Amino acid sequence: MTKPVKALFFLSLFNAVSAVGGGIGLVTGALPVPTSLLGHTPFDTYVVPGIFLAVVVGGSSLVGAVALLTDVPRARSISAVTGLMMAGWIVGETVLLRGFSGLQGLYLLTGLLVALGSRNLPVHPAPELPPRLLEPSAWGDPPPPHVH
Repeated sequence: MTKPVKALFFLSLFNAVSAVGGGIGLVTGALPVPTSLLGHTPFDTYVVPGIFLAVVVGGSSLVGAVALLTDVPRARSISAVTGLMMAGWIVGETVLLRGFSGLQGLYLLTGLLVALGSRNLPVHPAPELPPRLLEPSAWGDPPPPHVH
């Protein structure tokens, strides 16, 4: 694993652990965030945002980290999308809560670093199909002609 891939892996893992932990903290009430911040949102509690943060944002970051670790052919795209999801979460949170904090700035930065850093990863060539799959006979007999 190259240094840039390692850096993206650890940023993605950091984002995943933070989002899952934050989401669990919001759902359980372990994070002391006042519900008054939800006044301009469609939510009365942090349960739905917490679940979304943990499952969608955290889960996608974990998928991105695993894709980088295992060097799957689409790791570059997966990583970029997960970074954009983190950044999008922060932008949406900032708009809905009508405020911005240093912690949000940190996660906006990590999301953008993952998304932009993914552009520098190598692109894997598409796998080639075996020649026999390209032959029409490999797909079975043609369907019978349609009679009107």
